[in-house]
Amino acid sequence: MPMDSIFLLPVHENYLVYAPLVGKTALINASAAHDLKKAMETKRAPKHHGLVDLFKALGNPAYPVPIPKTGDLSPEFLGIIPTRFCNSRCNYCDFGVMDAPDAPMTLIMAVRCVDWYANLVKSQKGEVLKIHFFGGEPMDAPDLVTAVVHRARLMAKAHDLIPEFGISTNGQYEPQWALFLGDYFDSVVLSFDGPADIQNSHRPLKGGRESFSGAIRTAGIIGNSQADLLLRACVSQKNVDSMAETTQWFCETFAPTKINFEVMQETKRARSHGLFRPDPVTFASGFIKARAVASSYGVPVVYGSDITDPQWTSCPVGKDTVILTPDGRISSCYLMPERWEEKTMDLTLGQMDNGGVVTINPKAVDKIRTLVTDKPRCSRCFCRWSCAGGCHVDNTWPGCSDGFSDFCVQTRIISAATLMDHLGMNDEAGIMADTLSLMNQIALQASDRLSDWKGN
Repeated sequence: MPMDSIFLLPVHENYLVYAPLVGKTALINASAAHDLKKAMETKRAPKHHGLVDLFKALGNPAYPVPIPKTGDLSPEFLGIIPTRFCNSRCNYCDFGVMDAPDAPMTLIMAVRCVDWYANLVKSQKGEVLKIHFFGGEPMDAPDLVTAVVHRARLMAKAHDLIPEFGISTNGQYEPQWALFLGDYFDSVVLSFDGPADIQNSHRPLKGGRESFSGAIRTAGIIGNSQADLLLRACVSQKNVDSMAETTQWFCETFAPTKINFEVMQETKRARSHGLFRPDPVTFASGFIKARAVASSYGVPVVYGSDITDPQWTSCPVGKDTVILTPDGRISSCYLMPERWEEKTMDLTLGQMDNGGVVTINPKAVDKIRTLVTDKPRCSRCFCRWSCAGGCHVDNTWPGCSDGFSDFCVQTRIISAATLMDHLGMNDEAGIMADTLSLMNQIALQASDRLSDWKGN
């Protein structure tokens, strides 16, 4: 096992040894850390008897080093953006919906893309026909969403595949459509930022109308349906200190399968409405406390870049994901193309013409796969095989600095707390969440690699 893939994290006076490619985490003291490093360097058994089993395990990786995909395009799912338009006017929106046209994707385009994808999955001996709807607000084009669902179910039956549907939505529509989602969808990601004062100040509808009543109605319907309800709350400086309280309210009021907290993107529009990105350490602390609250209800609080099995990328980019936009562009990212272009990136995979013919550019596929290999700030971070850089547009674009960003700081603290939870150190994780110096000790460590550790 290369020492660059073994990490050491300070926890009070001790250290967490984390070896993601082995699937091992252990708590040791400073003396044992010195012994372990020497043993790994010399390839000789450590003097500490208690380290022998760990030393042996580190020589037997359970996972290969993650590498980019190769060969033919093999999407993890098909993303469909029925329309870029949205009935909300969120005060922090960064999806360009203010200037988006009302016109949805054409029906022929949506149906033909489903056919193309079903044939691709079948040809690659896949088992699941997985489709996720993004926006704007997908349910602003309900007839198109309905048509896609029924066409996909038909194609899945014809090809002996399992249809699986997901949607990211704001819940602002008539109850009949929420009932439709509950009946036909496997998962509904509902954007719901919390109690009325937060929801309405974060996510007003057109004309400044309140959105709380629509969100609470849809959450209730989906929570009582067969679909998994994932409540996605965006966090600004206004609600970062109430994440635990919001979590308790979510758990007691609805029946969420999961709760997901995400940091607000600080746009010019957000700042004009007095909304700012929360301090990353404060966010991480709030997340850890929220997760502890939810655990008593049996509800996971999830973070998109938390500890996972080793992976090369944690976002759709680099996973061969295909996302169809209303203008026929097929890309690997659902963000507006202008966001990529700001970072001199092109995430376009191909195009669908007006007749429904899909063309994928193999050179573009390979270029995007290799694009995400350039992540200088990840090489010395213990999250390199779990977070794996986060969003490649906003956090690890080509040419970004090698210093840890705010996103990195919050991810490192949350991920360290997750490792502590895995070891049954829930109380220690809670103490860390209340102690700024302990969070900074982990977040600001220059390198987590055992090979770089100098001791104390």
